[in-house]
Amino acid sequence: MEHNQLAPGRLEIIRTFLNTWEIPNDTREPIDQLKDEKYLTIFIKENFSSIDFNSANLDELFQFRNDIRKSIEHGELELLNVWLLKKPLHVVISNQNMLQYAPVKEHDIIYEMLQIIVESIGLNQWHRLKACPDCKWVFYDYSKNGSKRWCGMYAGNPKGRACGTIAKVKRYREKNKKTL
Repeated sequence: MEHNQLAPGRLEIIRTFLNTWEIPNDTREPIDQLKDEKYLTIFIKENFSSIDFNSANLDELFQFRNDIRKSIEHGELELLNVWLLKKPLHVVISNQNMLQYAPVKEHDIIYEMLQIIVESIGLNQWHRLKACPDCKWVFYDYSKNGSKRWCGMYAGNPKGRACGTIAKVKRYREKNKKTL
């Protein structure tokens, strides 16, 4: 289910990471790709090649993903602050008037992702990362006013889902059921 939902720049890494937990259309049963060591190794190698991931940190990575998803789904921004306390960033202004980040503690995959999140907040992009209320797919909202709610109105491909259309049909049927 890709549609035109790719996030800009490095924020796409976060969107991809959050979608390692998904609800496929055919089974409607949640799948967690982070539990697949092969998938996790490929994800880390493609996005964070300089990081050595220790599988002992897997529980922390699961918790991080769940908290970031909650932050997006329910607007619980305080969860981001909790992670920034656990994995603080040192901010430096470079000669090009750019902010650069360095880990205060250990350099790991969560630190790298927090850096991307903080950068996206600074670029006013973070609030456009959303989760579909039906299938929970995380997408980037490119709409003019940032009010997109559903992952899609049309399935678009065999793996796609038309959650917006499905919700409208359900609402219509409920409304008409009451008038009968």
